[in-house]
Amino acid sequence: MDNLGDAIKIMFAKHFVDVGACPQCGARLYVPKPRPDIGGACPTCGYIDSNKHVVRTDEDWTLEAHKNDQISYFNSNSIIPGLKIMSNKFETMKMTPELNDVVKTAKDIAVRMAKPKHKPIHSLFTGSSGKGKTHTAISIVNEVWRLTNYQHKILFIDYPMFVSMQQQAINDKDAAKFINKVMYEIRDEKGKGADCVVIDDLGTEPQMANDWNSSKFNEIMRAREDKDIIITTNLAPENIADKYNEQTMSRLRKFAKGNFINFKENIPDYRRAM
Repeated sequence: MDNLGDAIKIMFAKHFVDVGACPQCGARLYVPKPRPDIGGACPTCGYIDSNKHVVRTDEDWTLEAHKNDQISYFNSNSIIPGLKIMSNKFETMKMTPELNDVVKTAKDIAVRMAKPKHKPIHSLFTGSSGKGKTHTAISIVNEVWRLTNYQHKILFIDYPMFVSMQQQAINDKDAAKFINKVMYEIRDEKGKGADCVVIDDLGTEPQMANDWNSSKFNEIMRAREDKDIIITTNLAPENIADKYNEQTMSRLRKFAKGNFINFKENIPDYRRAM
C-alpha cells in the first residue's frame, strides 16, 4: 500500500459498489454493498439516482451515452473551481421577484442556443458579486444540454484561474499543454471544438500583467467572434472596453442584441439567500 489514498480506496471498496457514471458531473455513482437495489449516489456533486427500478429503452441508453460524452468533454476542457456548481439549474434557483426578468431572458437564450444553425449568441451578464450570474450561466448550459439531448459541446473558463494557470504555464510544461488544449477547443478551427464557451468572472483576474491579460481575452474574442459565448463580469460594459480595448468590445457587441443581462443592485445577495 503506497499511501493514505490507497488505504481509503480499499476501505471504500469494502463497503460500496461502483454502479456507473454520474449523469450530472461525470464522476462515479456508488451504492452500499448491502443495498444494491437502491439508486446510486455521487459523492462528488451529491446526485442521487431515483430511477433505479425504471426499465430503460435503447433511446434512454443513447441519451445517457450522449450525456456522458458531453460531461466528459466539459470536465476535460474546462477550468472550473469545482464540479458542485454543475448542479445549478433554473429550477434550483432561489427565485425573487427581481430575478424574474433575468430568468426569462436566460431561458430565451438557452432556447435559441439549442436550435440548429442559429444566429451566434454573445451573451454578457454584468453586475456586482453575489447576484446569481454564474448560477444563471450554468443553468443555461444545463438547459441547452436538456433541449438538445446532450448534443452541445460546452466548456467553462473561470477567468481568474485561467490567467493564473497561464502564468504557471511559463515554467510548467503540463500546465502549458493543458492551456493549449483548452485554447484549441475555444478556437474551434476545424468545427469540432466547443459549440459554446462560458467565461466566468472576467475582470477579477490578477492584475500583475494587465497587458498580457488583455491580449488573452482579445484572443478569445477573436476566436469566438462568430460563435456562441457567455461572459459574466463585475465590470460595466463601458469599463470592459477601457480594460480590454474597444475592438474587443466591438466583437462582443456583434451578436449581443437581446442577449445582455444586467443583474441589478436590487437583486438580493444570492449567496446569502442560499
